Amino acid sequence: MTEFVESFTTQQLIPPWIATGSRIWNFIIKAHPLCMQEYLDTHLNSAGPDRSPYYYRATAGDCIGMLTVADHVDFSSGYSGKEGWDTLAHKEVFWSFPAERYEVNKDNLLGDHKIVWIQPFYFDDSSTVMFSSREIWGSEKQLGRITLNEGFEPDNLHIDLSTQGFREFSPRSKSRELAVMHIRMKENAAPVDKASLMLANRQIGSFSGALLSIVPFFEIQPDAQDADPTHFIEINTLKQFRDVFDMQSAAYRAIIASRISHTVTKMPQFYAGKDVELSFMWSDTMQEQFVKLFGLTDPRPKDEHGHTIPTPVPDDDLPADWSMARTKVVVEFAMSFTSNARFEVDRTLYTYGPKDAD
Repeated sequence: MTEFVESFTTQQLIPPWIATGSRIWNFIIKAHPLCMQEYLDTHLNSAGPDRSPYYYRATAGDCIGMLTVADHVDFSSGYSGKEGWDTLAHKEVFWSFPAERYEVNKDNLLGDHKIVWIQPFYFDDSSTVMFSSREIWGSEKQLGRITLNEGFEPDNLHIDLSTQGFREFSPRSKSRELAVMHIRMKENAAPVDKASLMLANRQIGSFSGALLSIVPFFEIQPDAQDADPTHFIEINTLKQFRDVFDMQSAAYRAIIASRISHTVTKMPQFYAGKDVELSFMWSDTMQEQFVKLFGLTDPRPKDEHGHTIPTPVPDDDLPADWSMARTKVVVEFAMSFTSNARFEVDRTLYTYGPKDAD
């Protein structure tokens, strides 16, 4: 009765996903614990209609998060038993933060916990990957244009993200491409030694040390050729489908656990936060995410310009609107590397709703 009817398009990206030679940039920024906890409470801790046997809590101490930009040049499904089936290329931008997932016993008391990662902000420039992610993982991916120019020197890095939306909501508003995010390395930026970066400031050292202890694969081993099963991060996602007869209800709702592992990691480099310029551009389409996920304040009354240098214009296309107000975000430090990555569904942690009788 529930057997899936396959077609070419639905088989195109069945997990596991295999990425070869991906270029990864991580920009480490301080997170807002209240925003993190609100997201956890509304998505993973809320009843739907019953409650799951897990409780999610923002990590104690220094709250950290990663804004990741990934350029996947060779990306394919490994479902057929070999890599390279229906290979494509795509870029993605996502915000993730660590959370503590506690087991809840029958007496409603918290038990053991582990660190998992949550990804509430996600853009991809491939509609195939976007729809596959929504269907399989339940991720809240949005379609965007991601322009990444890296160049030969570190200060050549320039990343722009835009998406379709509305600058202002009104009865006469028309959708167009709007700027979302701008990142660039400042002039004369150069890699720094990781140990020196941590020792330069105790706060940054504690901040980055906590991150590296949570995500072991960032302790990079350039000569590693085989995957270490202990070196992966677990992602928890709320997967849900609307009820066609009641759009405020979910016909299916579950918590999905997946994992990401990196191997053959090369070219590890670290950068001081002061060498990175990171800005978010404000529009009525994006403001709710900026406020609720990042705790930012709407800068539009100040009428600050959105882009400090000329924006790259795609061939045969109109440029996005960059004339909007922006908010600059402090970057604690940045890191980059090249690796092979594997994305796979681990298990369904919990399915909400009535359970079959034993």
